[in-house]
Amino acid sequence: MFNLLISSGAEIWQTGSYEIEKNRVAIEYTADEISERYKFFSKKTIEEMKEFPTLFVTENEITPSRIGYITEIKIRSSTLAIQFEFDQIFPELPIGTIRDLKVDIDLGRWELSRTHWAIKDERLFDILLRRKFITQEQLDASQNLRRKIFPYPEPASPEIGEFNNSQIFIVHGHDEIAKMEVANFVSDLGIEPIILHMQASTGRTIIEKIEDYSNVGFAIILYTPCDIGSKVGDLKNNHRARQNVVFEHGYLIGKLGRRRVSAIVKGEVEIPNDISGVVYVAMDDDEKWKEQIKIELETLGFQISNS
Repeated sequence: MFNLLISSGAEIWQTGSYEIEKNRVAIEYTADEISERYKFFSKKTIEEMKEFPTLFVTENEITPSRIGYITEIKIRSSTLAIQFEFDQIFPELPIGTIRDLKVDIDLGRWELSRTHWAIKDERLFDILLRRKFITQEQLDASQNLRRKIFPYPEPASPEIGEFNNSQIFIVHGHDEIAKMEVANFVSDLGIEPIILHMQASTGRTIIEKIEDYSNVGFAIILYTPCDIGSKVGDLKNNHRARQNVVFEHGYLIGKLGRRRVSAIVKGEVEIPNDISGVVYVAMDDDEKWKEQIKIELETLGFQISNS
């Protein structure tokens, strides 16, 4: 997920502050599901918007674009006033870059001609790395600097035979909205959500990070329709979760035990059918899934906040 801010004048991005009409934020060129979450500017969603990397662009790319972050958002009667800063580790993106990335970032046909603030469900840094606009060294340096300013939790080390009931590990695919809904739900219970890509690597491989950060008392696995596949010879493809989701689901069952792992399924998703006794909870619109998870947690001895 990332913010795309497009302004009418080049001088605007030189000030570090910007004011934009509310009806131009998270509506135009933003997917409906994302718009429904962010266009009302709740305290939680504002904090999420500040976490997203941001592209600062001028209409029709009359100047180079910059990568940075929004540092403050103030709600006014008809506008949002923001403070922002560029990430000085990343270079300017030359004129024409945004147009060149139009397919990768889901840029609308006339989007570069409109002053607005869109929120895109794409992995900006993955795209910029793949297209060689930034390097892995620059990305690592940038993320390490942000972690010094906004530190993330260290891996827990409970005693052998004990479970760390202060944290819940969340496994997810590419559905950022579902991931944030679950993370917010966990936080509201007074428990710390652990999301792997938000934790420092410090030279560790992915599997080493999973081993270190999964010392938790519970895990929630999100099955969302991110991939498509079928058996050889089948003519019909089915939506599937990402392969990392299925792998980490099995790993966490082995590490924590089946009772301490719950799988939440969003939409029509093919799920593994050869794991006896695994319960899959539907992510329904009326949010009954939250009550089911709370019951599981209370049964396991978690202290649930009433806030």
